[in-house]
Amino acid sequence: DSNGYGESIARLSNMLGGGVLVQRFGDLIRGRRSTPKRIEEGNVVPTLKATPGDLSLALPKRILDGIIEMIYALDKIAPGTANDDTLLYGVEVKFYNMQVDIDNDLQTKHKGLYMIGDGSGVTHSLSHASASGIYVARHILGCEGAY
Repeated sequence: DSNGYGESIARLSNMLGGGVLVQRFGDLIRGRRSTPKRIEEGNVVPTLKATPGDLSLALPKRILDGIIEMIYALDKIAPGTANDDTLLYGVEVKFYNMQVDIDNDLQTKHKGLYMIGDGSGVTHSLSHASASGIYVARHILGCEGAY
């Protein structure tokens, strides 16, 4: 039950911080929670209202290990990413509904009704949602290259 699993992680995170948690990368890799004082003393100013805390209490170790590995990999191509003061916010859980029955042109069984964007159940990101809108617009206009 992937939705139930996601809900339990979100519920735990909200219980721990009353909403979004924020943690300094340096605190995470040292196994300690971030405090308001550590956040304030850092070089990165938070841009989202969040409660300083410990993401390791809300996320499974395997997920956190993957996040840490990704940050170190990003640091190789974007030096500074793995800085102690890098802020990590969490936890975001996304749920996707059932997909609408559509054809290859994103048209439903009701002629002229197209499903585009995240509400369609087909796309799961802003770039895909945008691209689906362009694709359908080109299809409707009969433009070359719509396919």
